[in-house]
Amino acid sequence: MLEVQIKTKLPENCALATLNGIMESCVVRVEGFARKEEVVKGLLKVKGKSADEILKNLPSQCEGVPVSSKEAKVMIKEHTCLFAIPILESGCVITGVDVNDSELIWNIVCDDEGFLSLLKNLEGVDFELIYKGKPTGKDEITYREEEILKIALEKGYFDFPKRIRLEELAKFFGIAPSTLSEILRRGQKKVLEKYFKSKI
Repeated sequence: MLEVQIKTKLPENCALATLNGIMESCVVRVEGFARKEEVVKGLLKVKGKSADEILKNLPSQCEGVPVSSKEAKVMIKEHTCLFAIPILESGCVITGVDVNDSELIWNIVCDDEGFLSLLKNLEGVDFELIYKGKPTGKDEITYREEEILKIALEKGYFDFPKRIRLEELAKFFGIAPSTLSEILRRGQKKVLEKYFKSKI
């Protein structure tokens, strides 16, 4: 069994690209894909300031339901995906997709045969293999850690000089500064481990 990560551009006609407006102020995680013939459906978990605001701004090919005051489940009802279809056709399992501005990082699990099929299916497609290895068993960054790191970055916590202090950021999240500091350190460690693992 292999864990594989590939990085692709976010295609302009991709349904995920149409969600860019809500992605700027939210944490978006793709939870799964289903395929029927040449149509792909996607399930997303979206967390932001307000679930109502998220749902109000969804494009027409999406529908969603709130699961809390700040989080919604969103289904992309149908779109043709330049990347998901060849990945699924290769027999690989898509375990998640990280969405950043103009890039997608696909987290995939496959066997050796599936990996070779994946490379063949992606011929002619612009992608970068950023990790291939055995499953590590190390914890992935949690949804909460990702949300806090993203918002801390956006609000200037990592800038020099800082545009927001730890205490102000903790107040924004409604948690104690010591708790926030622990979550930030844990999240940063995982991000750094993942980054340097892809360089080995």
